[in-house]
Amino acid sequence: MTDEVDTRDLAAFANAGGQPNQPERPPPGHALTRQTSAIGDELIGAQPVAVHRDEQRIFPRLAALAAAAGEDWFYRFPVKKKDGGQDWIEGPSIKLANEVLRIFGNLRQQVREFDVGGAWVFYARVHDLEGGSSMERAYRQRKSQASMRTRDADRQLDIAYQIGQSKAIRNVICNFLQIYADYAFEEARNSLVNKIGKDLDGWRKRTLASLAKMPVDLARVERVVGRAAKDWLAPNIAQVIAMGKSIADGMASVDEVFPLIESSSSATISPDNAVETSGGEQERSQQEVATAVNPHEMSSELPPNPHHPAAVDDLVKAYERGKQAKAAGDPRKAMPTEYHNSTHTRHALCWTAGFDDKPLPTFERSST
Repeated sequence: MTDEVDTRDLAAFANAGGQPNQPERPPPGHALTRQTSAIGDELIGAQPVAVHRDEQRIFPRLAALAAAAGEDWFYRFPVKKKDGGQDWIEGPSIKLANEVLRIFGNLRQQVREFDVGGAWVFYARVHDLEGGSSMERAYRQRKSQASMRTRDADRQLDIAYQIGQSKAIRNVICNFLQIYADYAFEEARNSLVNKIGKDLDGWRKRTLASLAKMPVDLARVERVVGRAAKDWLAPNIAQVIAMGKSIADGMASVDEVFPLIESSSSATISPDNAVETSGGEQERSQQEVATAVNPHEMSSELPPNPHHPAAVDDLVKAYERGKQAKAAGDPRKAMPTEYHNSTHTRHALCWTAGFDDKPLPTFERSST
């Protein structure tokens, strides 16, 4: 027997099943095997328990915890409607779901994940050991979801996995125990509003500090809320806190929750476009183009005559400062602090346009 034959025999013996050799590691974003089954079958039905649940105590205990949890128990973020408008999605957080599961008692929660290539499918199940009923729900989490700004692809993948797992668990609990989850959600939201109302100025300062750390331009937040920060009431601050919670939990990005102001401008024009016709009238001037900001939101922050030459000159200066900041290599968040104030929304718009090398924004002349 030659050495060549021995080598072939050894290779055949090592791969006796006749299967092709598998790679040492799967290609990025794909699974070697694609299982589609859910959590394995097991004995179901009611089981003997040592301590039976007392349903009369569940709601009072949830109310007490909701008062302490506040914003930790719910989230809120905007979505676009088919007609082009904006709607809101809000609901209970994973922390609320975990507490409802614990307080209700005698429940078993399971979750299993299957890799299907570009996504994971999480199967989450809740079984009532005392009553015997159960529910299972599937949640598909794409691996490409970006929830934070990082160049570490592995870390981003880990975060996407954890988000998918948490959403699967939250969804099955909040559907299985819907009455209790809805009650806890309402109690948490109402408790936060009441808590803010007792110290409105303090909560406003802390909320503004949190937005600065995010970071996000205050003008963008004020536009979403519909009020200047100095005029925010307890429900407005609770709304901003819940929206920040959705960003922190990876439910939405900063730009999704607080869209860039210039992206929704109805029209813009550069200074060079303000030319005169033969009749001496300007076809299009800086004062005749609609602003991106709702006029009702702007009414409380405008100077007596925003189209006065001195006021227009200040906006042009803000625009040039933005261009200079970009040329100097400053980050986009380096907008001058005085433009963060609600009374300088137009200056913030102009500074941002200059930084982004876009045309100078223009604003509608009031008819009053």
